[in-house]
Amino acid sequence: MGSELRFLEVGKLDASAAMQLAVKRLDLLGPGFGAEAQALIEQVEADANYCWLPTDRELEGLGTALLKRRPGPAELAELRAREDTLMGDVSVRPATPDDAAAICTIYNQGIEDRIATLETELRTPEERRQWMAARGLRHPVVVATTDGQVVGWGSLNAFNARPAYDHVVDLSVYVERAWRGRGVGKALLPHVLGLARQIGYHKMVLATFPYNDAGLALYRRLGFSPVGVYHEQGRLDGRWVDVLIMEQIL
Repeated sequence: MGSELRFLEVGKLDASAAMQLAVKRLDLLGPGFGAEAQALIEQVEADANYCWLPTDRELEGLGTALLKRRPGPAELAELRAREDTLMGDVSVRPATPDDAAAICTIYNQGIEDRIATLETELRTPEERRQWMAARGLRHPVVVATTDGQVVGWGSLNAFNARPAYDHVVDLSVYVERAWRGRGVGKALLPHVLGLARQIGYHKMVLATFPYNDAGLALYRRLGFSPVGVYHEQGRLDGRWVDVLIMEQIL
């Protein structure tokens, strides 16, 4: 079961918060599933540094939930080696017009899955091609590839048109549906952060959904801090959605 275990760093969270994340994730698998796992989850000790959660696929196969304390050094090294194997060889390069179709597909997946954006209108490859062509040198687009396949993309976006905000940049990162949780975001985000520093930005900001647990864990790990929540900021499928704002001084 170990090859796709998802680690949650809880150094900045207390054990209760880690349990809540776990129960929330398990409830998505079916009514009452999170409640059944509560007894196991409550075994987490308050001084735990790390916890892990099985992925949905693993839980469906196991029929149970495990929340364990941080593994020992040897076991942790083995799990990281497995994670590296799962990631494959992911590289990041500047996007070209030929990538527009793949970027469009990945973006539309993010729109359809309701986990990354308040956008609801699906795009076309031609619209994405024009979007790329209209961007200047300060707002690059990059793609993550493995074996020649585009599996994710990222971009630096204007935060505000007023000159006073010229040194603040907004971030977008999207990962192909089948490649989520496989290290693509870990390759894309540091690369985009590096580009922002090279260009000379002072601060990067991003907006995400508070329930995007995997994204939040990655953002925190790479130095982003929460600023606050816009409550009921938008409506998706007839319901109000909160938006969490995060930032990092570069």
